[in-house]
Amino acid sequence: MIRNKIKTIDSWWVFLIATAFLGPFALPLLWRNPNWSKRTKVICSGLVILLTLLLVYSLTFLKSHLEELQIEMS
Repeated sequence: MIRNKIKTIDSWWVFLIATAFLGPFALPLLWRNPNWSKRTKVICSGLVILLTLLLVYSLTFLKSHLEELQIEMS
């Protein structure tokens, strides 16, 4: 049985690590991967964008509450 070897750059774990460190800037790795279907790429892209928006919202929410605490403490 001949098995096509997947390049390291096209493996799913490289994409996950890149997404953890780079966020949406890792999406080109996903879209250049020939092994994943278009449906999978669209779903993963949506999840990465949703996660990014959630993190941005969480950080702004946290920042505003920390500023309120700082005002109360002074």
